Amino acid sequence: MKVFKIAAVAFVVLACAAALLFVGAPDSVAAVTHDPLMILANPALLALRAQHADLVGRAAAKLAEVKDGTPAADVTRIETEHAALIREASEVQTRIAVEERAAPSPQVPTAPIAPENEQRAHAWTATDIAAIQARASAFGLSADQALTVMADTGVRSVEAATDRLQNLVAARQAPRNNPHLQVTRDEGDTLRTAVESAIMLRANPQALAANAPEREMARSWRGMSLMETGRLFVEETRGVRLRGMGRMEMAGALLGLDTLRSRAAGMHSTSDFASLLANVAAKRLRTAYAAAPQTFKPFCRQSNNPDFKEKSVVQLSAAPAFKKVREGQEFSYGGLSDGVEKYALATFGRIIAITRQTLINDDLGAFDRIPTMIGRAAADLESTTVYSVLLDNPNMGDGTALFHADHGNLRTGTVIDETNLALADKGIREQRGFAAKAADREYLNLLPKFLLTGTAYRIAAQKMVTAVTPTATSGVNVFQNALEPITEQRITGNKWFLIADPAQIDTIEYAYLEGEEGVFTEERVGFEVDGIQVKGRLDFAAKAIDWRGLQYNPGA
Repeated sequence: MKVFKIAAVAFVVLACAAALLFVGAPDSVAAVTHDPLMILANPALLALRAQHADLVGRAAAKLAEVKDGTPAADVTRIETEHAALIREASEVQTRIAVEERAAPSPQVPTAPIAPENEQRAHAWTATDIAAIQARASAFGLSADQALTVMADTGVRSVEAATDRLQNLVAARQAPRNNPHLQVTRDEGDTLRTAVESAIMLRANPQALAANAPEREMARSWRGMSLMETGRLFVEETRGVRLRGMGRMEMAGALLGLDTLRSRAAGMHSTSDFASLLANVAAKRLRTAYAAAPQTFKPFCRQSNNPDFKEKSVVQLSAAPAFKKVREGQEFSYGGLSDGVEKYALATFGRIIAITRQTLINDDLGAFDRIPTMIGRAAADLESTTVYSVLLDNPNMGDGTALFHADHGNLRTGTVIDETNLALADKGIREQRGFAAKAADREYLNLLPKFLLTGTAYRIAAQKMVTAVTPTATSGVNVFQNALEPITEQRITGNKWFLIADPAQIDTIEYAYLEGEEGVFTEERVGFEVDGIQVKGRLDFAAKAIDWRGLQYNPGA
């Protein structure tokens, strides 16, 4: 096969030489040593050049075998074979030079002088031909395409031929209308997620959904204690060995407590495993916080405060009534009247400690029960804060209690029935806007939306809003599907409230610190405790902004 291949290359070179003979002589006599006639006159030189071109082409093809993802052993083998081909090609090149010096210079026939405006094909040297063919092969193009490029009268250098070959490759490729982006995941992140998931599942087998991919990732870490998990995690991620340490000493290193030893072992002063444990606890805390039931959000409005300064919320009045303007009279000015409610954020929080004893005792409560209780406590604090506004009946900005006869929202204590619910409904619908003059206080056209009760009146409230099929007019439920019942255990006794939609008018506003909505977690290496500390912090406040969308009945 090699003989046929050399003969084929020799034939291509011979054809190029013969074609150049008829196109025209070289531009410079200095190129006589590479003249095609010399090659034709010396068969040995022709064979050497063909052999050299074959070796160069094989070397280029061998180097092209290296692709992305090729194993290191294969790359080494390919580079060795490529180097051998290059050495052999260099030896042949030396023999070509010797043969050219020994060969007599042939008589070059005089070619007809071409017109000045007629371009002639470039006289390619054998080295140029071999280089262009090698590049064509590397681009995935055939030898015929390389010859076509070299025969073009506009191509007169190896660089120009390379550009033309690249244009052929670009024209052959289909346009990429929909580029595909692939996001890969760092191996360290994958390992971290697997260990976190394994600890979470050990603490609570129901912590992850049944079809969650993290369950499969955590499978190889199951059955290990916290100490075993931490040691293997550090050894795999840091490449250090923790063998030879006592249990207390190893627990301290895993938690980043022994700074000098951690640095000597190549770990950070705060261990990656310590951060991983803190993250597991923080996740459980936030999950429990989000899962805790909160019944106040439908009838309240959320706000975010930029700082802890006292915030003022203005109750704008309704626009003053229009006055008739007679011919020639001036327009009169209308006054606006408003109220102001003020409140400020307060900070609440708790700390979870993950100590060396936690690891040694393999105590999983620090990653499930304790964070769950603290997360639930944060959510309960929000609910208690909001409902204390309704139950404590604080004074508003006008100096009058939230629920008061002067505000028209305090009813006489009764049971929930059609008559008393109609009175509360009437109380909301008849609320007016603020204005300097009583005549300018227009109706706000508020509509009640929520019926809020404790457990004592839960059934009665459900009946009042449930659709029925009456047999007589007196049996029609006029409030069916008109109100949304809400039951809250913090409302004791027989108290009940009728509340308007917060989209129509302000009722109760609850607020977080801007950028830290909900419970916020952070960690640090403990000083007061021998371990790491995970702190759950909540910046929260609630305030009644307007009384006109609220009706209160003490119950009976």
